[in-house]
Amino acid sequence: MLRLTLNATRIRKIGYLSLLMLFSAAGGSAWGLGASFDMPGKTPDQAVEVAKRSLARLNVNCIEQEITLGAHWRCKTSFFSLVGLDVFVSTIPEKSIIRADSRNRQSYAFIDLVANETGQRPFERTYGEKSLLLSTGATLISPALGYLYVNSNSMIKNKSVFLPFLGFLFGDLALFWVSSKIWFTNGFDPFDVGLTSMLIAMGSFRAIMLVPFSVQVLAHNRFAGLQITYRF
Repeated sequence: MLRLTLNATRIRKIGYLSLLMLFSAAGGSAWGLGASFDMPGKTPDQAVEVAKRSLARLNVNCIEQEITLGAHWRCKTSFFSLVGLDVFVSTIPEKSIIRADSRNRQSYAFIDLVANETGQRPFERTYGEKSLLLSTGATLISPALGYLYVNSNSMIKNKSVFLPFLGFLFGDLALFWVSSKIWFTNGFDPFDVGLTSMLIAMGSFRAIMLVPFSVQVLAHNRFAGLQITYRF
């Protein structure tokens, strides 16, 4: 009974630490970036039509919200949507403005889509699709490699790539060391006494990170499939 209790306690600690590492990595990225597009001479209703047409190209379900913050129109994608956007249309004298907020750079990519929809000159960057299989394989080797893969050469990469990569790398190493010691209850022994604890901890961390990384790859591919040009 004592052994079962200890094992349950270790598993809970593994889960707590894995979730903490996930939230730390994601912190500051949720709805943290915004971009806007000015439409001189356009009415708010014309801007709304452009925004709706752009959202339709992304094939996302954008739910209209109560108008706040002086906006003429607002809609927000659902929590489970591959593409996460909060889109506003507002107006000031002689022009309308389409603004988008998002996690990572999806707002920038969406505004580039709006610019393409309005006939603006092409931007310089184009992107191909990413492999979900490669993303999964890299994440299983190390979440740091998975993060680097999904955020490299992508129009929706996170604002910072190198520092979170180091965070994932050192966090993974710390998790390996701590779990191999069975949470400081014995000496460092990852291939004997600490093997089970280490495998559960490292496996749990990888399984957790597979979800956001896979979603980001699918969102990247959704934008890449539009075959338009991007600024970044």
